[in-house]
Amino acid sequence: MQSRYTNIIDEVYRTFGKFADAYEVDRKRFAFSLKLLDEQHVIRGMRVLDVGCGIGIFALALSKLGAEVTGVDKFIFPHAVENPYKIKEFEALKRIWEKNGLRIIEGDVLAPLPFRDGEFDLINCDATIEHLPYSPKSLFGEVKRVLRPGGIFLVTTPNFANLLRRVRFLFGRSPQWDIKEYFDSGKDFTGHRREFTVQELSSQLSWSGFDVCARYTRNSLFQWHRMFHPRKWIAQWFVFLSFPFPSTREMIFILARTASK
Repeated sequence: MQSRYTNIIDEVYRTFGKFADAYEVDRKRFAFSLKLLDEQHVIRGMRVLDVGCGIGIFALALSKLGAEVTGVDKFIFPHAVENPYKIKEFEALKRIWEKNGLRIIEGDVLAPLPFRDGEFDLINCDATIEHLPYSPKSLFGEVKRVLRPGGIFLVTTPNFANLLRRVRFLFGRSPQWDIKEYFDSGKDFTGHRREFTVQELSSQLSWSGFDVCARYTRNSLFQWHRMFHPRKWIAQWFVFLSFPFPSTREMIFILARTASK
């Protein structure tokens, strides 16, 4: 039986239609993040910022649970360099935002965020920090500034120490992003520049002044039918084998909180 959160995510994907195709693999991750936040009672009636929001899938899911959501992104807008997430039919996407009451603004998450101190109760940063060209220190500092005292910060990112990467390195293969794509993209590379372990991400949040409340790992990309796919089966079997071992799973979810005054 599908969970309430999976149903909400599915409804949001139907709302975005073809615009959501590039985010198909993210469904399980979005559903788990939504469940995690809702169980913390930090969505309904809250002012939420979704940093690196893409087309607004998770922002819309949060709004369906009663949050007042603002999203900020750089790569989907017409001014962005060519990349897999740039939207060609941007006006059609804007009409979806307007119809659903979404506020998505153009902005660089590495620049000062255009919001007041303490403006938000909750900030979500999903699968974003691994794309940054340098340390997330400045982003975390801005997040702390625009969160109210006691506000919640959810960070989600791939686990650099997942089982497949460990085995690849053991056999002399790189655990990092495909080197040919990285090399050919030059300064316009939008893939994963730096991934983190659970401990590395926790430490960076602590150094930025957050209290880490909870740490989770999930295999949110796993799909049974891909275990027999001619090109995907090896990766899927390693994901399957990692289920009993939390530190070797695919994705990291960390909940942190700013200090209360």
